[in-house]
Amino acid sequence: MRIAIPKEIYPLERRVMLLPDAVAQLTNAGHVVYVQTDAGSGINITDEHYRAAGAEIMVDVQVMYECSDLVVRLKAPTAEEFSLMRRGSLLFGMFHSEQNPDHIYYAGRAGIRVVEMESVRDNKNRRLIDQTDITGEAGVYYALRHSRKMPADMRAVVLGYGSVSTGAITACSRLGMDVKIIRRDDFPFLREHLKGADILINGIAWPTENRQEQQYLVTREDIINSAPEMIVLDLAVDFPNPIETIRPTTYAHPYYLEEGRVHISIYGYPGLAPVTSTKIYSKQVAPLALLIANNNGLANIEAQGELGAYLAKAIVDPEQKGWRNLSPLGIPDGSNIE
Repeated sequence: MRIAIPKEIYPLERRVMLLPDAVAQLTNAGHVVYVQTDAGSGINITDEHYRAAGAEIMVDVQVMYECSDLVVRLKAPTAEEFSLMRRGSLLFGMFHSEQNPDHIYYAGRAGIRVVEMESVRDNKNRRLIDQTDITGEAGVYYALRHSRKMPADMRAVVLGYGSVSTGAITACSRLGMDVKIIRRDDFPFLREHLKGADILINGIAWPTENRQEQQYLVTREDIINSAPEMIVLDLAVDFPNPIETIRPTTYAHPYYLEEGRVHISIYGYPGLAPVTSTKIYSKQVAPLALLIANNNGLANIEAQGELGAYLAKAIVDPEQKGWRNLSPLGIPDGSNIE
């Protein structure tokens, strides 16, 4: 197959989907890999590194897309990028179709099928391409820039105990913070815990109906009555949100002040550590991209062992999703926490 690895264009995004060693696995298997020039420059990977791995460097992204059967990238394409893709080609990347039906519309209009990376899960429903653990760590390390205390003098209140929260708890504990984990039984006493908290960390996804009914775990009043200068760090970046005062932020504008408190809810926390994040993604994605390429696409991919079965369940077909009935409202600046 002919495989494209474009340069990510999300503002201040420095990662690239596949490193040269992963590209070499594809080229050694007989596939042609096109890498857009400077795709790895954000983490000091040069075009020469990719050439040495057997890739062809492409300057014109439109030509690259027109030549390619499979596009492997991190962030979902913009409307313009979708329009450049060759009809009948495949996209393998973060897609977040449930939160962004526009993605389905543009993919359908472009005539492409998608393997949604975040939906590739094993038989225990565990994501094969996942960085939720370093999401929590990266979020904590960034949030400390806004504190006037040393970590060992801080008290953290953490909502939830899933994989995202666990990463944050690990970072807080490593730095010597006093950590209180808020489980469901602790919800009625949350206000009391906030009075002495230096940082509130959310890792809970909140049901849509709760916000529609204006039900919050942490209300604006709770924020007002919290400890002075408390930092609000939202790691779920999943809206509706259990914290009333939270809204999404970006690499370019990572925080804002609300009720005198710093609020942080960055799309793509792992991107704050782009070298580490790229290494993890490249290692996770390479065998799956190679399987798709060796299979010459997605036809009967489910017959290619366990990995093939996992990939088959992550396929998004815009025709089956009724893309023509979706209205393009414009793809948001960020659409996931990857």
